[in-house]
Amino acid sequence: MALRRRAFLSGGSIFAASVAFGAGRGRGEPPEVVDTVVVGAGYAGAVAALRLAQAGLRCVVLERGRRWRITDAADTFATPERPDGRAFWVADPGGGTVLSTGVLEAYPARGIVGLLGAGVGGGSLVNNAVLIAPSARGFRRTFAGILDYADMTDIWYPRARRLLGVEPIPTDVLDSPAYSGAREFADLAAHSGFEPVRLDMGMDWSVVRREIAGAAAPSAISGHSMWGINSGAKRSVDRTVLAAAEATGLTEVRAMSQVRAIGLENNGYRVEYTERALDGGIVAQRTMIAGRVVLAAGSIGTTGLLVRARAEGRLPGVNGEIGRRWGTGGDHLVAIGGFPPPEAGQGGPAHIGVFDEDGDVPVSILSFPLGTTLGGGLAGGALAVSDPPAVGTVRYDAGVVVDWPASHPAVTRIAAAVQATADRFARARAGTSVAVSGAPTTSHSLGGVVFGAATTDSGEVVGCPNLHVVDSALLPGSCGAAPPALTVTALADRCITTLIDHLDH
Repeated sequence: MALRRRAFLSGGSIFAASVAFGAGRGRGEPPEVVDTVVVGAGYAGAVAALRLAQAGLRCVVLERGRRWRITDAADTFATPERPDGRAFWVADPGGGTVLSTGVLEAYPARGIVGLLGAGVGGGSLVNNAVLIAPSARGFRRTFAGILDYADMTDIWYPRARRLLGVEPIPTDVLDSPAYSGAREFADLAAHSGFEPVRLDMGMDWSVVRREIAGAAAPSAISGHSMWGINSGAKRSVDRTVLAAAEATGLTEVRAMSQVRAIGLENNGYRVEYTERALDGGIVAQRTMIAGRVVLAAGSIGTTGLLVRARAEGRLPGVNGEIGRRWGTGGDHLVAIGGFPPPEAGQGGPAHIGVFDEDGDVPVSILSFPLGTTLGGGLAGGALAVSDPPAVGTVRYDAGVVVDWPASHPAVTRIAAAVQATADRFARARAGTSVAVSGAPTTSHSLGGVVFGAATTDSGEVVGCPNLHVVDSALLPGSCGAAPPALTVTALADRCITTLIDHLDH
């Protein structure tokens, strides 16, 4: 333990440096000195905190959003039927003013809008809980020369599944009236020539059964997900992985603590953050000096902090790879008309998927019930995920700017492949229609600090000892035509475990 502690923090020199600078925890106080700061409390931040704690190492987790506690009142989150300020995080582009501290941010990039989770739990609060790995073909298209497929499938994906508690929809739930829409989707997929597959998901299906029985608030069975599930059916990481880290007594999570800037500070790093009230108002501007910083704020959040630090000269050692190879994960929204019938159950948040690898570009279509009405009747909703090129960039210009060239030929080629796969659904049954979005939004922002180019094999940023990235910023713009949550968790585990192993040698 003494060896690890010395590797994490040269206490005397960092403390002396911290005293030399101004207010940290409050007016007139020096900065707070800590061993390790983890920025972000989503999938990657939760895994980092847990593995550090299991190694006997303390950390403070800073999360910009609220802690969303599920209660028996079943009113934690806003719902599509009754949206309110709990739904959206609204901030100015520079991040200085926050007008609403809800659970989902629509980040205005150039050429795309990025949907980002805000809160203890991060993206696991607002996604559709799909936790699948890419196929071998998809994985190698994305990660060739970066990650070894056998290493991930033999070690890190199984560990991630155990951490997150994945399980596909059980037969009794799928057979219930609440999930007749899921059965319709599976039938339509089969008629389209696809093999429908039950998706691995981070759901507590026992709670869904209670919803079906009327013993819990109808949340998952109503198609709720993007603003949270009030019944507690979703296994978000604040209630699983991060909770286990906190239970050790070695992990402290500070909600409503938005990191503004990071920079080199003698033998450690200076982390500046804003403590906010629930209405978005500023409580205090605070500073920490940390021996090690682990960035897990998501692709846009993590990359944004690094490009700002580079622009302001706070991290002179970073290389030119920071801010490159950003992508959308290949997201396209698909509305399917003509099914299910108006009386069909819209249970969610997801359940069935199909995987089309017949063409040059792999395309996955995952059924995500809309839980709403289109054109006077219920419509099926799906998310198409493909394998776009990592041609986006992230830079700093008085704020974090994400540029996505939506008209790039390689990007439009992906859109054409998604349309071709979706059209098979429309041809499968008379009266069925599909509408594919022009990819105006992505819930799977990826890249900007790509593993092996901007970082080492432990996620350490090249040129910045003891500054690590463990989140979706490591993935080069896509995840092999699969939602990235499982891969992000697995890679975060790989990075933080490698980091800890290095401390022992």
